Amino acid sequence: MDAVIIGVSDRSSLWRHGKIKERAYPKLVSSYAKLLASFFDNVIVTPDDGVYTDIALEFGKLKGKKPIAYYPDKDIYYGIEHIRQNFPKYELRPIDGDWYKLNADLTKQALAVICIGFSPGVLIEGAFIKYHQKYGGFKNPKLKNIHWFIDERCIDRKLPKSFEEQISNLFYYKNLKQLKELIEKRKEALE
Repeated sequence: MDAVIIGVSDRSSLWRHGKIKERAYPKLVSSYAKLLASFFDNVIVTPDDGVYTDIALEFGKLKGKKPIAYYPDKDIYYGIEHIRQNFPKYELRPIDGDWYKLNADLTKQALAVICIGFSPGVLIEGAFIKYHQKYGGFKNPKLKNIHWFIDERCIDRKLPKSFEEQISNLFYYKNLKQLKELIEKRKEALE
């Protein structure tokens, strides 16, 4: 069982817009990595740079393996030069497309999506969960079970109600103890 991690690239967003203190950031990263390592075989990210990659790389150290990273192997508009230096850190997987496809397809790579902060990219990735659940479920019924777990400490407000009513299995949590309980309760649906 794997988990997708999405989140902010600008780490300071967590203390500027969320409730995380800057000095507590290293502890946040290590605590997340430990918790996720206790449930998941691997984590999946984009090989860019941010909160999600910090947690993924720490997870990889704990598990003794490289985290999985999907990248836009066929992008000719934005390119991948700005992320290429990160490639050696990951088990790379091409998405068979561009950044648009990566943003759309990342959240269907696992049934657990862990969200650490909101940014425009996070909202794009998260919004596609609706389509994976609603239409992707016809092709792969498991996609109906995608769960989006959002850390309330890392955001300044919840999603608009229109998101919440159109995406199933959307859960907010206030700490890692609550995330652990949510995952334990839904473990069977996440496999």
